[in-house]
Amino acid sequence: MPEDSSLKATLKDDVGTVSWSWLRPHEKHGILFLVAEKLDLVEVAVEVAEDRVTQIKTWLENGDLIRPTPDQVVEWEKIGGLFTGIIVKPYVFFKPVVMGESDDS
Repeated sequence: MPEDSSLKATLKDDVGTVSWSWLRPHEKHGILFLVAEKLDLVEVAVEVAEDRVTQIKTWLENGDLIRPTPDQVVEWEKIGGLFTGIIVKPYVFFKPVVMGESDDS
């Protein structure tokens, strides 16, 4: 596995903007995770790719990394929306796009 900085750069390039219709099949397969607003999507991807189980368990236990709830799924089915997402096989991680947010970080 590449060192963290190289892995982080690679994963950052893999982040994309997607619609709910693109995410929906992953949700149906149980491999979709919503990332808390306070967490960085790329940092989460690095932790997962590096199999850092302790950190991942902490996020799961704290509710910072969750499978979408049925209510959220129903809402997104109605209104759609845009999300930033990344695949770290076999999982897909995503966050809602916040209007006015810059992706230049």
